[in-house]
Amino acid sequence: MKRGLVFYSSFLFLLIGCSDFEPFKGEKVSQFASSVIAFSSQWTTTAWSAQRALGPNNVNAGAGSNENAWSSLTADGQREFLVLGFTEPQTVKKIEIYENAFPGAIDTVYLRNSSTSKWIIVYSKPAQTNLGEDGRIFSIHLIETPYKANAIRLAINSPAVKDWNEIDAVSITGQK
Repeated sequence: MKRGLVFYSSFLFLLIGCSDFEPFKGEKVSQFASSVIAFSSQWTTTAWSAQRALGPNNVNAGAGSNENAWSSLTADGQREFLVLGFTEPQTVKKIEIYENAFPGAIDTVYLRNSSTSKWIIVYSKPAQTNLGEDGRIFSIHLIETPYKANAIRLAINSPAVKDWNEIDAVSITGQK
């Protein structure tokens, strides 16, 4: 009994004394990308531009090609990338990528640690070549990151998935 009490008291002391430990942080917060940091190409500076991937999704999944989404300059000419920033750094437990046309080309996703500015791979799988042309919400579920992220980088294997691979929006869910 005494040994158990000492262990329990020590454990409580560790929990209370550890400033980074927050077992009940609160509600999950979702936010959409708010800035374009970099991109490999875009169709134009207006229609299908990288800016079109910002903010909440405004193209219905499965709606097909739409100028309100980002699209690369060529359909399958090269690998592409899109780097987007978020207003508030936060931990990440879920990523949602709104692919409205010819989905499946995203093969690697990185998050940028807001404290160190280092990029960390959180998803890496070969492109999915059998999804067809209908859009989808590509959800990536993670063990919540121990760091706060302030940007995301999508690596897109455009030659692996036919036609223009369009992205309407990107959101992260976690805690601020």
